[in-house]
Amino acid sequence: MQVNILAGGSAELWPTDIFDQPGVWIGADRGAWRLLKAGVNFQLAVGDFDSLSPQEYQFLKEHFQQENIKQVPTVKDFTDTQLALQTAMGFDCDLIKVYGATGGRVDHLLSNLWIINEPVFQPIVEKVHFVDCQNDISYLQPGYKTIQHIPGMKYLGFMPLGLVDNLHIIDAKYTLTSAVNWPKMWSSNEFVDELVHVSFDSGIIMVTQTKDRSSDDSSSSN
Repeated sequence: MQVNILAGGSAELWPTDIFDQPGVWIGADRGAWRLLKAGVNFQLAVGDFDSLSPQEYQFLKEHFQQENIKQVPTVKDFTDTQLALQTAMGFDCDLIKVYGATGGRVDHLLSNLWIINEPVFQPIVEKVHFVDCQNDISYLQPGYKTIQHIPGMKYLGFMPLGLVDNLHIIDAKYTLTSAVNWPKMWSSNEFVDELVHVSFDSGIIMVTQTKDRSSDDSSSSN
């Protein structure tokens, strides 16, 4: 089962096939409004909805099941994306794709990408992907791991989200063996074949598969 989350980021960064995704949808803040306007059947709307005008929020309440709207105070200890991910954890799913969470303010972007480092999200670390029209960002827990090349993506990157022991990038274009890695972006690597293997003993690693915007196509969200 797949859960899709639409946050409130720029629609210009959405993959062209975003609404062809299988599974259920959760709208986070303005993402719920956009799902409603796009005619997408979604299950839950969560957030403080401070990005909606009073008229837009009233429209949401009138055209969506109010019992499935979870509104929280504007002053809170978590972001709307965090709330949506916590909600997604209630589904028995294998994959969680988050759209509309990149671009815009850099503090929002970094907050979103580092969410998975929080202990509450440990059960879903390897289920979460942040996706836009030129990036797919996923996460790995310790062990010997296989990364599948996503069609249309050119570059491969690795970033430890804290102290990572004994990191090995085994069969990418550029290999790496290092006993300890602090947060550092190992960027612009590439696939030699359809699979790349990495191994490490502790911590969490962010994995990025990316392409230049000029090569954008319709196959970036798988």
